[in-house]
Amino acid sequence: MCEDTMKLFQRLLVAPAALGLLAPVAVNADSAFSSTTILSGSSTFTVGSIADGGTTDTQEELYMQYAYGLDLNSSFTGEDQFYAGIETGNASGPLANMDSATTGTSNRLQVNSLYYSFPVGDLAVTAGPLLDQDDVIGATISAYSDAFRLGSMPWSTQGETGAGIAVEYANDNGVVASASFVSVDGDTSTIGIGGETGDDVTTFTLGYNGDGFGGGLIITSNDGENAATTGYDTFGGGIYYSPESIDATISVAYDTQDPDGAAEERSDLFVGVDYVVGPGTLGAAYNSTDIDGTTLNDTTGFELSYTYELNDSMTITPGFFTVEDTTGDDDSGFVVETSFSF
Repeated sequence: MCEDTMKLFQRLLVAPAALGLLAPVAVNADSAFSSTTILSGSSTFTVGSIADGGTTDTQEELYMQYAYGLDLNSSFTGEDQFYAGIETGNASGPLANMDSATTGTSNRLQVNSLYYSFPVGDLAVTAGPLLDQDDVIGATISAYSDAFRLGSMPWSTQGETGAGIAVEYANDNGVVASASFVSVDGDTSTIGIGGETGDDVTTFTLGYNGDGFGGGLIITSNDGENAATTGYDTFGGGIYYSPESIDATISVAYDTQDPDGAAEERSDLFVGVDYVVGPGTLGAAYNSTDIDGTTLNDTTGFELSYTYELNDSMTITPGFFTVEDTTGDDDSGFVVETSFSF
């Protein structure tokens, strides 16, 4: 028997054995989760180049990064929700400021959100060991997509994560409200939840969601009791409007932060427009950040992007942004993002 014939014979013998090993997995695939559990995911490929990128103006080569996430949702009563978020990514440099960017996971899957929500009368209660400060925000401060580089509310919705609890309320008249408490060091036995040397973040929102318009207010406080961080208080608000004459949404938001200690107060004005054009959505945004007492750290930013669907599971977003400080230094970038949902 020639050598090639012998190899073919060996493969024919091995194939049934391999299929036999895979069969139990295939048979049990549908029963791996309960019938009320849904696993979904998304991934974004980002490629771009930033002129004068970074603080030293040397990070301007064309490069590529990715973000990958899995969402596991389950319900036990039909009215509750168990949620686990898993993500990884390799964002770095100037493109780490993109909304899609994921950092700090070292290319390894990492559980970044884990909580459980359930109704109590007219309230929705959410609690868990990994609750983001912005996971429960009752008021809609801005309706802008925030899917490219710039975003509203840079301080009031920073998104600190820890052991936390939140309560949300909404009625049929459009009034919404929420309150949350997140203990950033709540997973540490030497500090604990609400510990005297740990950071605790409290957030309150109140808003109104009407037919084609709405807005809200948000107050956030980080007590800054961890010696390695600086506490702060914020106050922000915003409105959004969707005119009947055109298929667009206009959002305006204003955010302020008062850091503890000697740090200066700061404010941020944001304007964003999403406008349906042809097969996709054109997004344009502007923001201006002002630091009291100095002009060295003041910045202005502008972005323009266009998102369109290639199919039900794939979108492409080319865009341009520029962020300039008062010294004349600016980061300007051309970026293309391809997003997949599955």
